[in-house]
Amino acid sequence: MRSFTAESASQSVSSSGFRYERRKPEETDLYRIVDRYWPAFHEQLNAADVSLPTFVRKEFQSYLKCGLLEHGFVRVKCNGCRFEHLVAFSCKLRGVCPGCGARRMIETAAHLIDNVLPDVPVRQWVLTFPWPLRFLFAREPKALSRCLAVIIRAIETDLIRRAGLNRKSGAMGGTVTLIQRFGSALNLNIHTHMLILDGVYTTDDNGYIRFHPVKAPTQHQLDTLVARIIQRVIRILIRDGYLTAEQEQPGLALPDADPPDNLNAASIRYTIALGPGRGNRTLTIHNPASVKSERPVKALTCNHDGFSLNAAIACQANQRDKLERLCRYVTRPAISLERLTLRSDGQVQVQLKHPFRDGTTHLLFSPLDFIGKLVALIPRPRHNLVRYHGVLAPNATLRPGIIPATQQRERKKPADHQSHNSSTVAVPATETLTAPLTWAQRLKRVFEIDITRCPRCGGKLRVIADITEPAVISKILNHIARAPPNQQTAPD
Repeated sequence: MRSFTAESASQSVSSSGFRYERRKPEETDLYRIVDRYWPAFHEQLNAADVSLPTFVRKEFQSYLKCGLLEHGFVRVKCNGCRFEHLVAFSCKLRGVCPGCGARRMIETAAHLIDNVLPDVPVRQWVLTFPWPLRFLFAREPKALSRCLAVIIRAIETDLIRRAGLNRKSGAMGGTVTLIQRFGSALNLNIHTHMLILDGVYTTDDNGYIRFHPVKAPTQHQLDTLVARIIQRVIRILIRDGYLTAEQEQPGLALPDADPPDNLNAASIRYTIALGPGRGNRTLTIHNPASVKSERPVKALTCNHDGFSLNAAIACQANQRDKLERLCRYVTRPAISLERLTLRSDGQVQVQLKHPFRDGTTHLLFSPLDFIGKLVALIPRPRHNLVRYHGVLAPNATLRPGIIPATQQRERKKPADHQSHNSSTVAVPATETLTAPLTWAQRLKRVFEIDITRCPRCGGKLRVIADITEPAVISKILNHIARAPPNQQTAPD
């Protein structure tokens, strides 16, 4: 028999005073909504002869098990005082689960800062698309990949020119593209956050890599760039057969929408997809004090033909903390539990992070329509939401010489080659290996919680067993539930 206290089943205190607690998804409004209404939602679609993709059903079924001890856990034990606690398994999916979304956010941001983005200025370029293209990209992810290639090339060419170079010089930029599927109102809004190095790299005759920084684009340069991007995107979509070449305005050349596509269309257009109000606008709550009479003017932003490009946010080379916060923002999960409420009248209320210009502060959904909105946000499997381009691409020749781990090692060596131009940085090319953060490392990095340290004696905690058999799970949980708080033990 092993000592097992009530506190140890769910929480642990770090040396800095922060307390780790098992997240309890079953106590959130999101879990209550999905648990209570997912069967009815599924039955309603079956009645309408609508079949959801397998990956969508798996997403919801896995979410309902995520973080619950009765579906499996690991036992963690202190080497010294024999203190133990349980850690529930997670679903590790990308759509519905806020907990796993937060885990992925922290891990991706840490990976980008530690292993990908070099110590040079980085600018965020946010590109949003017209409604028809959002529907197209949701249905045909390959079309987005094709467009992304020409978009990145157009921006990279602009950077090369502003650096006073050309492509014949071998200049290359670097980009990490993060594809977001959601808007602030839980609407399907496929858009791109591109973290682009604010300059380009070249190599000299000695094989050394140099970075040439550029200044922020002017508004005129941004307008010209957007016009070029629109022209190229429309051209390649027409060439690939996704758009029809009409004189007034290109139109989508897609077959009739399948029933699941109706959920996507309703999410994009802010309309109700299910129930008696089908086709009507989503219900909203307004605050007259939040009404804005004029559209605010955003710096370094260009809007044209439904496209919008913003390049206002930049991080300097010495602003790594700011850059990591930006990386977390662009990789955040779609659902914020703090802004989601299941009201007493059964309606689901979602608070907007920032009020709309017309004073809208909250959106109201029926539970079934709310689940329909979640379905639209689930990405297809094997569709990467993080892409690497240019010198940051996995197989790029220059990548080993510019990634952060390499630069850190080179700073410790005597400089045998120093550039005389302050606008360039010289770094030899070497290889490096990286590994993803563990669960314990993520907690320590963000919350300063050392989950590997025993809260009783300060000893080392280690995983001693994976518990997956239902009979064993039930035996342990029932034993803990029956024992008095100060005398709880976990059976071997």
